[in-house]
Amino acid sequence: MSPRFSLLLLLAAAAFGVLLHREQQRGSFESFDRRHREFLRANPGSAEWTTMADEPQVILARLDDPDLPPAQRAFEAWPPRVDEWQVVLQNLTEWRPQAVSFGLPLSVDAPSAGLLKTIAAVPGFTLAVDAGAALRSGFMPPELPAGLPVLRVQGELAAIPEFETMRPVALPVRVGIGQVDLGQKITVEGEWCRVPLLARTGTQVVPTLVLQSLLTWSAIPPDRLLVQPGTAIVGPKGMAIPIDETGCFRFYVPLSARAGAVQADEFLFGKTQAETAYPPGTKERASLEAVAGSLVWLGTDDQASRLLKLPDGNTASVADLTTRALAAIQTGRFIRPLHPSWQAVPQAVAVLFGLWMVRWKRRNLWKGLAMGALILLTVSLLAFQTNHTWVPLTPALFQLGLAFVVGWLLPRPSVA
Repeated sequence: MSPRFSLLLLLAAAAFGVLLHREQQRGSFESFDRRHREFLRANPGSAEWTTMADEPQVILARLDDPDLPPAQRAFEAWPPRVDEWQVVLQNLTEWRPQAVSFGLPLSVDAPSAGLLKTIAAVPGFTLAVDAGAALRSGFMPPELPAGLPVLRVQGELAAIPEFETMRPVALPVRVGIGQVDLGQKITVEGEWCRVPLLARTGTQVVPTLVLQSLLTWSAIPPDRLLVQPGTAIVGPKGMAIPIDETGCFRFYVPLSARAGAVQADEFLFGKTQAETAYPPGTKERASLEAVAGSLVWLGTDDQASRLLKLPDGNTASVADLTTRALAAIQTGRFIRPLHPSWQAVPQAVAVLFGLWMVRWKRRNLWKGLAMGALILLTVSLLAFQTNHTWVPLTPALFQLGLAFVVGWLLPRPSVA
């Protein structure tokens, strides 16, 4: 093969590679890519990826009454009254959830005996407690409620958001930080979502409601955790949650799976009534039965609460993105794509391998195609198993296919 012909072949392969990369970014190969990601998720490799849950076990109990005309709303008031919440929690308990997290303000100054009895019967009930900055100078550090654990930290904690005030909690329940009024809330930045898992007061680092809910659901004692800012929150039962310096977990929104969902107003009726209204096999019945053994997150998911813009142009609520994050953490199989600037590397390798391959004898081209594809698949599997990275393979595999065709059609292949 002459140098001029080799150069022309290289330029043609490079142009084809640019075209393939553009189509990859447009999503033209999504059908193949989805199967590739499913294969990766089914082969997590490390044991710590699968010990918490093989499948997501989190349910969003959606509150969206404000989207309906007043005459059609299930709750008599908005936000619902404490006595309405008591009914919801009583009926929710009948479906045997593993844990229930209340991601909304629940202001109770003097809880009734009935409410206390109801909450005591709810499995793993966890409540959000709002915390924020001091309104005046010379403040006293807040006294942490009994249900809020202090976590062990190894490393620098200065970047973890600090709160200086805390709303009192009148209920004897587990709590987690629900708001830190320092700009440290759930945010969507481009294609990534950041979910705070930690907050602190002084040198005391405590869990947010998201992390506390996960600990309650998994029955992991908080004193078994080790927080390593900028690295991970590590614990038993395979828990290894990657976090940044601020204590936030990041996940890639376009590849995240939505959690299961059920309408919160379904729990205004007892289990027997619901089973009568929804026969087995109906969508509503399946949603209610999925509550068993799951972490149920009660949160607002109406139009007014969907303020976070997603990469596809749609919007999502904090409750929706929270449950997506919990689902990703439960399975440990959250996945992120290789950065676009690095996605050209597998293609470049495929181009160079293909230029070498076209010089082989025709009978050896099948071996080269199989060997190249196997190498790419192995590298992608290792990348996923080590750091959750998905390496798109379609463009590189097309490059190998083109090299096979060119090598087969060349009239005078040289000896391999």
